[in-house]
Amino acid sequence: MRKLFLFVFSHRVLALLRWDVHFLRIRLTNFALRKGQALRRFAAGRSSPVYLNLGSGPRGLGDSHWVNVDGFADRNVHFLIDFNRPLPFEDQSLDGAFCEHVLEHFTQDDGLRIMQEVRRCLKPGGVFRIVVPNGEWVMRTYFENPDFLVQHRLKGEGQAMEAVNSYFRQRYEHQFLYDWPTMEATLRKAGFSTVTKTDFNKSVLCPDICLDDEKYAPESLYVEAAK
Repeated sequence: MRKLFLFVFSHRVLALLRWDVHFLRIRLTNFALRKGQALRRFAAGRSSPVYLNLGSGPRGLGDSHWVNVDGFADRNVHFLIDFNRPLPFEDQSLDGAFCEHVLEHFTQDDGLRIMQEVRRCLKPGGVFRIVVPNGEWVMRTYFENPDFLVQHRLKGEGQAMEAVNSYFRQRYEHQFLYDWPTMEATLRKAGFSTVTKTDFNKSVLCPDICLDDEKYAPESLYVEAAK
């Protein structure tokens, strides 16, 4: 069967179709079982302050202050949702949100819409902490220390340009890489009043939502934005 599909379709089409089918199933299941209403009730029942782990993956917290959502089932993921649809939370219902190595999987336009949705859900003064691969770091490292790029990204096997492409493409999974000016401009366009660049495990606006994974530290851009 796989050979037949590959005869008819390209690898890229099959990869994208697989994801489209997966998230269509999530949308239909959530609609049929009224999961959106259940998620809103769940969030309302969390201990204050309430924080959102957007794309928690295996790093979901088993903590009464946190709501962990993702597109795929994993440890402590409370609900599966499609981030390409409006977030199923009430306006001004969250105190903060954390999102690590997720936004690069969406186009810049879709990333902007996700930022706008998070802002809608945040209370005044709420903070959105974002961690993404740093496009500036990738390109600078390619020119200044290509061997490190190969070791870090490809485990020492391959060429530096292959590492660059893996960041920007990652088997059709990555759609857009940010640098600091682009991230700042996009967040301000989304309506955030304060946008600041920070660092691994350092929070300027809300230490409670600093859940940074150390494995991403060398390559990442760390940003916090307040409503």
